Amino acid sequence: MFLDISIRRNIELIEVAMGLHQEGKIRPNTYVLDLDRIEENAKKLKAEADKNNIKLYMMTKQIGRNPEVAKLISSVGIDKAVAVDPWEALVLARNGIKIGNVGHLVQIPSNMIKEIVELNPEVITVFTIEKAREISKEAEKQGKVQDIILKIIDDKDLIYEGQTGGFRKSELIESAKKIMEYKGVKIVGVTSFPCLLYNSQEKKVVETHNVKTLLDAAKILEEHLGLNLEQINFPSANSVSTISMIRKLGGTHGEPGHAFTGTIPINAHIDQPEIPAMVYISEISHIYGNEAYAYGGGYYRRGNIKKAIVGPNLEKGLDNILKAIDISPTNIDYYGGLELENRKVNIGDTVVYAFRTQIFVTRSEVALIKGIDNGNPRLVGIYDNLGNRLR
Repeated sequence: MFLDISIRRNIELIEVAMGLHQEGKIRPNTYVLDLDRIEENAKKLKAEADKNNIKLYMMTKQIGRNPEVAKLISSVGIDKAVAVDPWEALVLARNGIKIGNVGHLVQIPSNMIKEIVELNPEVITVFTIEKAREISKEAEKQGKVQDIILKIIDDKDLIYEGQTGGFRKSELIESAKKIMEYKGVKIVGVTSFPCLLYNSQEKKVVETHNVKTLLDAAKILEEHLGLNLEQINFPSANSVSTISMIRKLGGTHGEPGHAFTGTIPINAHIDQPEIPAMVYISEISHIYGNEAYAYGGGYYRRGNIKKAIVGPNLEKGLDNILKAIDISPTNIDYYGGLELENRKVNIGDTVVYAFRTQIFVTRSEVALIKGIDNGNPRLVGIYDNLGNRLR
């Protein structure tokens, strides 16, 4: 999906990654991240957010909850994270990262509420009255009032499978009134997901129906219940080019993730300010017939993997770009197949992919590289898919 643009806009990362694999410094099934480019992308996001008076929380699940990358992003001023689940919040907090939002996609389990409230997140997203009550009770025990935002849902909204939940717009007044009785929480905003999406036919990012639902909900809470909302959070497809959309549509917050590594869908078709900063490295394991097989573990099903560079070095690899065989969602990705089409590859050759991923749901390693920018690249460290340093 992002191989062509990576070759064109960050070929240095590909060359360094291939070299590290051939030298035995990184293993197959490793995502390689270019810290220089991630920092550059983060600075662009921060500048655009400041220009539009939009506050950003960084999303890190797609880069494996990596604490070093989070610290780098924090250093440019995007200093709070949105945790996709409470486990991510704990990993990031242990590494000194402030938590901006937790609970948006995965609600906090009852027996984890205490430790999450202790982290002092800026907001917690809730789907139900019951969860708001649990959070309120714990916040009262800790002598604080926890700010919360409500996830809003309506029948016409786009909701991904496995992510259903939230307060129905038609029942919002009644639900919010009940929550307002709880002394340990305060409603400060609303959110939904996804609010923005890339439309491949129109080749641009467009708003979803969720935006109308969200704005309607904010109006209901402010006009009917007198709430002063501080946050109308518009996650999904947040990037440099869409931050102004958030402002124009009436949002206050965004939660960029893939923008930091330049792996936003639109970037595969139209050059964006964000530079590609991530590749996936594997190795030819074996050849069978007219197909070569590379080690797996990190092939994300929605990654739209089309092709890969194969070779012992960049020069030979660029002459040997092979078509990827579709990976069935019913199978474990022990290997990824490549069509040889009568081309010559060798066992042990490096394989380079560039696609959209979610590292936290893989079993991959993550290698961080710094210094590509100045021609002096060095391996900063290798982590697992959940942000733990391995070596």
